Amino acid sequence: MSVTASPHRSTAVHVVQDPQPGQHLVVPAGARLAVRFRRRGLGLSRWQVVDRPGNLLPLEEGPHGFLFLVFDAEASGDQPLRLVRRRVDRSDPGEVRDLTVRVS
Repeated sequence: MSVTASPHRSTAVHVVQDPQPGQHLVVPAGARLAVRFRRRGLGLSRWQVVDRPGNLLPLEEGPHGFLFLVFDAEASGDQPLRLVRRRVDRSDPGEVRDLTVRVS
């Protein structure tokens, strides 16, 4: 897992690679949050957003990554960003990653 940010605050993109379950992220309001996963195996799986806090606006969604715009919202509480990896050849829910996103 790694976290990086661009040097310009107005266009800051915080990148999280292969986040761990239960990971806490701190991102400034107005920034973009990119969550990316490594591709594994034959490409039969894809990640999906199952639940997200109201202060994360989805900008892009792909099979192995997402881009959100982060807003400051006091009412967002502790609702997790829940991501699930599903395989096209299986019916089980697969791997789940719940992340907590705090706005600084």
